[in-house]
Amino acid sequence: MKTFSQLTKTQKNKAVEHYTNLLLKEIVEGTVRFNDKLNKDDLQARIDKAWKKAEAMQTPWFVGEYIMDTCRDDIESLAEANAEDALYPEENESVCFAQIA
Repeated sequence: MKTFSQLTKTQKNKAVEHYTNLLLKEIVEGTVRFNDKLNKDDLQARIDKAWKKAEAMQTPWFVGEYIMDTCRDDIESLAEANAEDALYPEENESVCFAQIA
């Protein structure tokens, strides 16, 4: 297994992109929401504003782009933290995904 710091620059970029797409999907689906008061920021308010823009323009399929237009730095920062916490298998290693909770 490799840690994030052991990956090449290209692999790191792909890992961050993967976690960015995953987080954005969860935001769009509504399975992830942020508490602006607790976090002392306005991330969820900006996400909600992007949703309102998509609804007003009658283009809900573009909500992901609208969210990324206003929240890219925050989402990529969160995604990078997730990528840094992950382990990455070597080419011939097998991985077992078991839910233990």
